[in-house]
Amino acid sequence: MTARVARASAAPPVAQRPTRRQRVVDATLIAIALLYTAWNGADPSSYPAIPDWYWPIDIGLGVLAAASLWFARTHPVAVGVLLIVPGTLSLCAGFAVVAGIYRLGSLARPRVAIPIVAAHIVLALPYHWVAPIPDLTWLVWVIVLPLVYALTLSLGLLSRARRQVIEGLQRAALSDRERYSAQLTTLRRDERERIAREMHDVLAHRISLLSVHAGALEFRTKAAPDSDHRPITREEVHDASVVIRENAHLAVEDLRDLLLVLRDADASVSELGTSRRQAQLDDVHGLVDEARRAGQHVEMTFDDAVSRSTRASVQRTAYRIVQEGLTNARKHAPHSPVSIDISGDGERLHVRVRNPVAIGLTQSEIPGFGAGLAGLTERVRIDGGSLSHGLAGGVFALAGDLPMGEP
Repeated sequence: MTARVARASAAPPVAQRPTRRQRVVDATLIAIALLYTAWNGADPSSYPAIPDWYWPIDIGLGVLAAASLWFARTHPVAVGVLLIVPGTLSLCAGFAVVAGIYRLGSLARPRVAIPIVAAHIVLALPYHWVAPIPDLTWLVWVIVLPLVYALTLSLGLLSRARRQVIEGLQRAALSDRERYSAQLTTLRRDERERIAREMHDVLAHRISLLSVHAGALEFRTKAAPDSDHRPITREEVHDASVVIRENAHLAVEDLRDLLLVLRDADASVSELGTSRRQAQLDDVHGLVDEARRAGQHVEMTFDDAVSRSTRASVQRTAYRIVQEGLTNARKHAPHSPVSIDISGDGERLHVRVRNPVAIGLTQSEIPGFGAGLAGLTERVRIDGGSLSHGLAGGVFALAGDLPMGEP
């Protein structure tokens, strides 16, 4: 439908193929024009000024004018020029000429239609002088004939203007629909990226903890009796199982909260009526404790005062920076110590996460870095900050600088 509207609005009216309804209208006009011709030609005595020998010519011109209306919709200018002859010489062609002028005004450009109608008026005025119409004075003829032509042309121009307005509205609606479709595509892509970023932020941390505990449990349970490793005890198996179960449960809960947020972005209250609390800077302590329980060596310097003077969205982003740094260190440098520094200078919040990497490892050889950091970079940019990361001197550093107030 939209493609058909676009083609119809782009093409000039004379280039359009008439519809069945339009052809019915044209046939009706032709029938009325023929009836008008027959009515005027049925009683020649009513017009004594017209000689008898001329009546067949007058009627023939009327029939020709009526037949030309079939082509007035597709060739309005040509038909308008053709009707000058019947309009000047034939009394029976009166209705067909008026219908042709209306079609000319509604389909042709005004700068073309107006001169043609002016030619009609100028050439038709002498008719009353050559063959006077009974009970019609010359003065009335001079006034009425131009008024009839002008009124018919005005109605045609009004129809043209109305059609152009409708076509303009159709084009605007089509343009709005295409623009909306493009915006919808962009929004869907952005939403997919947001979902992927949130899924990474929420699940990568939990899954990496599960992997660490499960790997340690697998290694300890398969250790050879004559190895240097102490056999694992039942209590240690129980403790590791509890940690794995708790983290799996927390991963499910985090995923559930995330899905609730994504399903209803405007909802701030869960179905139980309790507000879902977002991660803040103070929650970094719990994040670090989880990492230490998983076997990571983490040292943190944290200025607690910055959490009271930093807006909530920045605190959440800072939390994600620490979470990403711990997760990456756990996956790519599992036995390396991690240092975290969180401080502020009153205007900017500085978050630094550093960990050594294996000797000889280069930036291009670090697997997995990219997806989470790309999403984190976008999150920091939205909050008006900047994020940098890289390998220098055998240490991988993740650093974020964020405005504590409004950016």
